[in-house]
Amino acid sequence: MPAPILLFTYNRLEHTRRTVEALQNNLLAKESDLYVFSDYGRNEEEQKSVEDVRDYLQKLSGFKSITPIFNSSNKGLAKSIIEGVNHVFKIKTKLIVLEDDLETSPYFLGFMNEALKHYNPNHIWSIAGYSPNINKPKNYSYDTYLAHRNCSWGWATWKQNWQRTDWQVSDFNHFFLDKDKRHQFDRGGNDLSIMLLKQQQQKIHSWSIRFNYSAYKHNLPSVYPTISFINNLGVDGSGTHMKKSLKYDSKLNLEEKSHYHFCPSEDFNAYIEEKFKRFYNTSFYRKTINWFKTIKAQVDIKKLH
Repeated sequence: MPAPILLFTYNRLEHTRRTVEALQNNLLAKESDLYVFSDYGRNEEEQKSVEDVRDYLQKLSGFKSITPIFNSSNKGLAKSIIEGVNHVFKIKTKLIVLEDDLETSPYFLGFMNEALKHYNPNHIWSIAGYSPNINKPKNYSYDTYLAHRNCSWGWATWKQNWQRTDWQVSDFNHFFLDKDKRHQFDRGGNDLSIMLLKQQQQKIHSWSIRFNYSAYKHNLPSVYPTISFINNLGVDGSGTHMKKSLKYDSKLNLEEKSHYHFCPSEDFNAYIEEKFKRFYNTSFYRKTINWFKTIKAQVDIKKLH
């Protein structure tokens, strides 16, 4: 049985429509249960757009079942996803998550379900649907690779890993004072530690950086496809968390396969690791600013002890 799909929406009707239509075209759509979450507007104007999205969602078809869950207050994306995933994990052991601005390949659900079956949650933290456009070795034969970073753009995981996540990041102070630990965490990009700092300072609200930190704590990588099954429509400047950018453009994987050649769960490719890290690394200017922020945060933490 295919894993259930969770779709989180807000107030962008056109993005939601494109996301849903692409998902409906997936080969496993009619066999999959869909849970649709709709957050409430932050103000009256946004709520009008939310209602337009909800009207559209209530007319959906093309899936095995559709369960709409509409919030009566604004929770924000991070809280909506944490609570929504918790809700479905009460009755399911694995799931696939999408947001309202992700165009999927027709083979996205097939890939994600096969990966969930193939990999063991004791060895792999999560499955990514998106892959950044990075070079791979010419002789690389696998359809997947490993990375020290989870993906929030079309992803899947298992109940046991989600429930192992410490959403409070209770050991943050101890972690952030340790340069070696920060270095290890930043194997997936030098933006990770500073993102976690901003989360703990409540300057951002991210479920993903906390989920990623728990992956680091359990020393489990995530699996990425060598060719992306996701195209992010939200990097057009319309989203709350993403500025307009061409950096994340990806060509959709439109090759139908009956079998994927999955990389072993311990087989990191050093060349891909380096390219992946560089893709997410910040600029020298930003890195310098983050260094000063790190020093200040460490001083503040030490004052508490």
